[in-house]
Amino acid sequence: MKKLLIVLLSIIAFANISNAEHGVNENHYALYWNSIPAVCGEADEVNKYIEDKGFEPVHISLGRSGSKPDGEPVYMVTYYENKDQVLVTVDIPSNIETCILFHTYDKSKVTGKNKKGI
Repeated sequence: MKKLLIVLLSIIAFANISNAEHGVNENHYALYWNSIPAVCGEADEVNKYIEDKGFEPVHISLGRSGSKPDGEPVYMVTYYENKDQVLVTVDIPSNIETCILFHTYDKSKVTGKNKKGI
């Protein structure tokens, strides 16, 4: 129960940090803020899970303040793959945790005609 409470509090804290730092102009687009479920833990424990599942990092990118290319880095996203799965993590520099945003199965490549209207 204690671990569940810690995970829930981490998610709330992460959502508040992300929400405060992200600069999407919701008035220009029909977008809205939403809570995304994530699984968080100490970086070493998340890395152990990633290694045990056979994931390899494929892409790393930075989220920047105000969603501007020259904004200060506020988080890092790492995109992992294995044979048919995808896993994405997010790290915040001031936080000792890493959060897994999703772990999905049945990965398939999107090509040609399939790229529009997914």
